[in-house]
Amino acid sequence: MLKNLYRKATNALLTVLVFIYLVLEEIVWDRIAAPIYGFIRELKILHKLEAVILKLNRYALLVCFLVLFAAVELLGIIAIGLFAQGQVLIATVIYVGKIPIAAFTFWVFQIAKDKLLTFAWFKLCYEWLLAQLHKIKTSVIYVNIKAKISSMKMWFKSLISSESIRRIKAVLGFKLS
Repeated sequence: MLKNLYRKATNALLTVLVFIYLVLEEIVWDRIAAPIYGFIRELKILHKLEAVILKLNRYALLVCFLVLFAAVELLGIIAIGLFAQGQVLIATVIYVGKIPIAAFTFWVFQIAKDKLLTFAWFKLCYEWLLAQLHKIKTSVIYVNIKAKISSMKMWFKSLISSESIRRIKAVLGFKLS
């Protein structure tokens, strides 16, 4: 009985966490951070900065990356704390404000990845993180939620399709072209 209750509570918690992860991935990364990352990658001034970054020794590179990474994570923690205190607007502003910094940090990681991975502990952490993401993305909960979100998206798109809009216009008596 207790084991069954524990399993249900764990599944409920995992479902909530996976759902939050998916929402952040879909909205924050795909819709906001990825385009910012693409924009950053194309800036000509950053091509010069990239050359400077690549000339840094691996220790200086590690410090630069860790400072940026810690700043992004700290802003996220502050935003969560403010949200928990009911200060939703300021939490949202801080969270949205960290997105360009996160995209820049991701850019730095991408160009410095080879040097950063020369640190055994860093490589171990990176591989562990990739393994955890793989576990999440192949879990039954993730696959089910992802399928439901995809189905909801398709339903919403069909709802606002031109045929649906034509029907609504016809019902409301608008002139159809």
